[in-house]
Amino acid sequence: MGFGNEEAVLFALVFLIGVLFIAIYFLRNLRDLLRECAPQNRKVSPGNVWLMFIPLFNVVYGFILYPKISETLKREFEYRNSPQDGDYLRGLGIAMPILNVVGIVPVEFLKGIAGIGGLIVFIIYWVQSANMKNKLRALPKGEGQAGFSNNPDLLD
Repeated sequence: MGFGNEEAVLFALVFLIGVLFIAIYFLRNLRDLLRECAPQNRKVSPGNVWLMFIPLFNVVYGFILYPKISETLKREFEYRNSPQDGDYLRGLGIAMPILNVVGIVPVEFLKGIAGIGGLIVFIIYWVQSANMKNKLRALPKGEGQAGFSNNPDLLD
């Protein structure tokens, strides 16, 4: 008992919508994380996370974006006099694009390992970046940031 043609197309469409939904929320989390950082501490603009939607470019851009997010976090936590333990997501941010590239290699065994590893690293990165965002929101703003939030999204 297999899928008919219509069922396969419907399944693929639902799967694609699910992946798109997850990607949007992941990138929104990264955008909001960067918005919590003072502009002078940012190594990348919050809007640049959406460049990850460009096919093939996102394979290369991951190697650029995630280390810049890490450097931004390091600078922001130091700016707020609250340095954190760890590498500010740097290791995970380098592992994600490496696993994505390995997943492209046409060796089934490597694709499977990279896929599972990539999913695990992706989830850990997302959870830890959300935790970093929440830590920043709980800390007092650094010098020159006092006052109201510049975040226009009042529902966050």
